[in-house]
Amino acid sequence: MSVMSMRGGWSSVSTAPHDGTPVILWMAQDEAPPSLPEPVGFWTINPAAGVGYWWIFGDPPRFCSDRQIRGWKPILRA
Repeated sequence: MSVMSMRGGWSSVSTAPHDGTPVILWMAQDEAPPSLPEPVGFWTINPAAGVGYWWIFGDPPRFCSDRQIRGWKPILRA
């Protein structure tokens, strides 16, 4: 899906913040974006390996690459 075809406030994962900011994620295996603001995750880097990945909040937490994410949205602020 191209950046131009994203709708409803969703942005391409290629534009997602990679600075540790938590965001709502649209997983690649899901055809439609999530109706609830979940899952939420943030980009982090393993300093020992020098590899970056998405840390998805949950029990247990999950880890994903950009290829596993379709899009992202900022977390709503009150």
